[in-house]
Amino acid sequence: MSDWKFTNEKDRVQLVTKPKSTLRLTATRLGSVLGMNPYSSEFRAWCEITRTWKEPFVDNKYTIAGKVIEPIIIDWCKQKFGEGVVSPHDFYGNRFHEVNYNFYTEASKVFGGMWDAKIITSKNKTVAVIEIKTSGRPQDWVDHVPYEKLVQALMYGHLEHASTTYVAVAFMTDDDYAHPERFVVKENVNFKLIPFDTENTLLPFNGVEYNISDLMDYANTWWNQYVVKGISPLFDEVLDKQILKELRLQRPDETDASLAKIIIDVQNVKEKLEKIRQENNVAELEKQLSDGKDAIKREMTKLLNDDSTKIEIGNWSLSKNSRTVIDKKSLESDGILDKYTKTSVSYTLKEKENKNVNN
Repeated sequence: MSDWKFTNEKDRVQLVTKPKSTLRLTATRLGSVLGMNPYSSEFRAWCEITRTWKEPFVDNKYTIAGKVIEPIIIDWCKQKFGEGVVSPHDFYGNRFHEVNYNFYTEASKVFGGMWDAKIITSKNKTVAVIEIKTSGRPQDWVDHVPYEKLVQALMYGHLEHASTTYVAVAFMTDDDYAHPERFVVKENVNFKLIPFDTENTLLPFNGVEYNISDLMDYANTWWNQYVVKGISPLFDEVLDKQILKELRLQRPDETDASLAKIIIDVQNVKEKLEKIRQENNVAELEKQLSDGKDAIKREMTKLLNDDSTKIEIGNWSLSKNSRTVIDKKSLESDGILDKYTKTSVSYTLKEKENKNVNN
């Protein structure tokens, strides 16, 4: 991870030392940089690119379904367009795993990533790029392709000098996510293949429409302003909540890094536990359990006579304990309390509410 600090303005992050290498501005991050992704931000993209912060990747039903369905859609495209359709493995052969998830190491120092499929001529000239998506929300695609996904596809089309860019989207049901291997492409039913003119398609940005070339020029300027200079764009307390929580835990007062990691781990466990409590209504069950135990204790106390110290009924037992206490007032009045008083040290750990982060 990069060495960094909060700036004096408290709304940006500055690199203390530049990382040995930065990550590329992938097509996924391009949508974040342009403010088109409702689930991400340019600050998040900057943190990932500069290795200041990155969310650990964990496979879920959506990513797993995408991996399974992608070759199904590529096979369907081969039937539609012919053998000119190639996957990365088809195109690169055994070198596919050597490119380190970036097909543009020589072509660009800023942009990078991998296309899903493309259509090539017999001389390996790219005529079209196919960007494959899965979605469980067909309502998001009624009026137009979500812009963060369209700009992603067009970026690869631009880098490949392809005249046409296709967005291929499979609309998923719960059963599809549970068994993606069973997915059958039915065009205009559960699947759409949408063509775009790569260089002439316009997308809205800052109230004006731009083509992909213009948008990538802006991204280049963004790169020079923030990545090269090492100072982040402004962060958003709501959209960047997760990142800021972790960064602030790491650097509340330049906290020791090992302690910061422990604090973050504890915080993550707390959040997971709270999620489980909410999903399973644990608080209500705990209240019922506590009330029940109090009722058992109350009724068993009635059955315990003066000579008894313990009673057992089923799995429950109630013990009566006596302890001797010191009469401090009497000792104080006799003037000997201080003589027999010792100082002991204990430590109390409390967690204060972080008012800088929305909870």
